Amino acid sequence: MTIESYQGYTVRGFAKQLGDGSFEAAGAVEMDGRLVEGSDPLGYYPSFERAAAAGIAWAKAWVDAHS
Repeated sequence: MTIESYQGYTVRGFAKQLGDGSFEAAGAVEMDGRLVEGSDPLGYYPSFERAAAAGIAWAKAWVDAHS
């Protein structure tokens, strides 16, 4: 998991390793320790870093669209 602060929110990027070695990405947006929004699976990536970055990007885009 990767965590960043963004415009007053905490955004998280998740990377779940799958049996074939790829990583499934997901994102989450929190405020004051409470979940505001979570994504469905965002796709599959060849590395943890790329999957977590996709989750962070999704969460930041959600904040931008809802602020």
